[in-house]
Amino acid sequence: MKIRSILFALTCSFAMLWTACATAQYIDIFFSPDGGAAAAVANEIDHAKSTIKIAAYAISETQITDALLRAQSRGVSIGLLVTPTQQSDAYSTAGKLKKAGISTSVDREHALMHNKTMVIDGLVIITGSMNFTKAGDTKNAENTLIIRSKKIAALYAENWIMHRDHSGVFIPVHSKDYRPPKTPPHLIIPPRRAHR
Repeated sequence: MKIRSILFALTCSFAMLWTACATAQYIDIFFSPDGGAAAAVANEIDHAKSTIKIAAYAISETQITDALLRAQSRGVSIGLLVTPTQQSDAYSTAGKLKKAGISTSVDREHALMHNKTMVIDGLVIITGSMNFTKAGDTKNAENTLIIRSKKIAALYAENWIMHRDHSGVFIPVHSKDYRPPKTPPHLIIPPRRAHR
């Protein structure tokens, strides 16, 4: 299901986004399952001219992956941030995208890098609950927003750059160069003491 609306006013959850939200030109809203979200995301990628910044908890949906490969072959500069589990996920296409020359990094700074966002050409923002996967598009109850706003895109791009700057190199688990990362001290759970 898709809803398209010209944005005259939008109540934002975050006060700091109010000014930016009020300047958005259009918002396309898609509800999954089977609401056409993956096709819409692929369409936006196919119209990218210069840059795509992606933060993806999971990425494997064929239409989206193929569109990214087409964009990369057109010379679009693409940066992909993923969570560490994507290095070992058999369904993830992050390794395929990296092998094709797309800059791919792993954000290990947090318990989860749970974003599902894209910023395209500093104008289009794709965000919502949907992972960029077949299940996210065809099986799960999800939402996807495609927003056109330079101000909102600038906020998302700034956040993406912050995460990229503390991210490491993506190396698939099956690679001979893979070394398991050390668990950050704040994520180590101490062993429980035996009761006497």
